[in-house]
Amino acid sequence: MLRAHRFRALLGVAAIAGVVGFIVHAGVQAPTPGRYISWAAPAVTTATPGAGPALPVASASPVPNAGPLGGLTTPLSGLFKQLNANTAATARGEYSVLKDLENALAARVQQFLKWVTGGR
Repeated sequence: MLRAHRFRALLGVAAIAGVVGFIVHAGVQAPTPGRYISWAAPAVTTATPGAGPALPVASASPVPNAGPLGGLTTPLSGLFKQLNANTAATARGEYSVLKDLENALAARVQQFLKWVTGGR
């Protein structure tokens, strides 16, 4: 009796999780064309080749009323560029430290092996 009750409860929880998952999946939509902030590189779209040469597809003109955050596009763009530059500088610094550690460790391993083998 207790096992049947647990099974029904587990089945109910699984059904509720499935329904919630379906609702969340159905509610997620692809981003609509327009202005938004993204780390991804902008997609390059071209017209499908037909009788003539392929021409780039014209993008939509800027929306005059971009909402309350429309004026932040330029400052945020500058901040993201600065963040990318700072990240690159940090990566270069970390790489040089790792190279120094690698060289120091290699020297210590060589010293140890020379000591273990009696200088051969």
